[in-house]
Amino acid sequence: MHTEPTPTPVRRRARRPLLGALVGLAAATAVLFAAAAPASATNEFPAKPTASATFSCDTGGPVVTLHLGNVGGLSSAHFDVDQTSKTTDHYDVAAGSSTLVLRFGAPEDADTVLSVTGTDGFAYTVTFEVDCFHTLATLVQTCDGDQPVITATVTQDGPAASFTAFYVNGTIVDSSTITDTGTYTAEVPDGEAFIASVFASADNAQIALLQGTPDCAPAPTTTTSTTTSTTIPPSSTTSTTTSTTVAPAAPAPTDPPQVVAQQVVRPAPVVTPTVLPRTGSSTLPLTLLGVTLVGLGAFARRFAKARQA
Repeated sequence: MHTEPTPTPVRRRARRPLLGALVGLAAATAVLFAAAAPASATNEFPAKPTASATFSCDTGGPVVTLHLGNVGGLSSAHFDVDQTSKTTDHYDVAAGSSTLVLRFGAPEDADTVLSVTGTDGFAYTVTFEVDCFHTLATLVQTCDGDQPVITATVTQDGPAASFTAFYVNGTIVDSSTITDTGTYTAEVPDGEAFIASVFASADNAQIALLQGTPDCAPAPTTTTSTTTSTTIPPSSTTSTTTSTTVAPAAPAPTDPPQVVAQQVVRPAPVVTPTVLPRTGSSTLPLTLLGVTLVGLGAFARRFAKARQA
């Protein structure tokens, strides 16, 4: 009787490749799941980081206002914030929310750079030009009589107030926070060198300087004496020199001289001749008197004859 061989060995050889394929498939699946698990989780619940910043000048100085958001995120967002002259700060914003960050202070008259990095490679950078303080100062030295006085005038023209200090010879004389205009004064010794300055905290620098040696003492009084000498030239010399010599006044006469007018006086009809003694003076009056008497005599005789006729 002829019998056929059984196929059992063939089935055994077929099971072994199938078992190896199943083992290999299971291992590949495990590795694939292990590698894809984090990515799957991240993609399912992603964060949505956002950032925006503005700059302003407050009464206290420069202010950077930073908004960090994660409103559309499904998981927490992480932020790292860097700013010029500041240390790095770290913030975490929960999913579906946002936060407001105020960062005070920045170098005056310089550029401030704000940089934000975050989850999933997020990056935001902005640059601000800081110019909040316009502090100006003048220094003058004047004299109050013989006392030297130094006056400092400080003007704040910017949007922020500035703290200023007034120094004389290295010592603070006065200080205050200037919002508009301020004035400082100080007295210094006359004839001694001084150094005056104004320091502004906003600029972190000296903004005015004055140095010198005051001289407020009055100048000595000088008396000028002028002597005028006048010479009277001789009478024979013609000169245009004007004399300022005052001649002594002549004494007033005690009895002013009398002026007697000489005139002919008609005598009365009968005149008694008067013999005047000779005094040695001029004979002219006597001569005139004699002529007058002779004329009167002739007139009297003519008048008598006329009456007789």
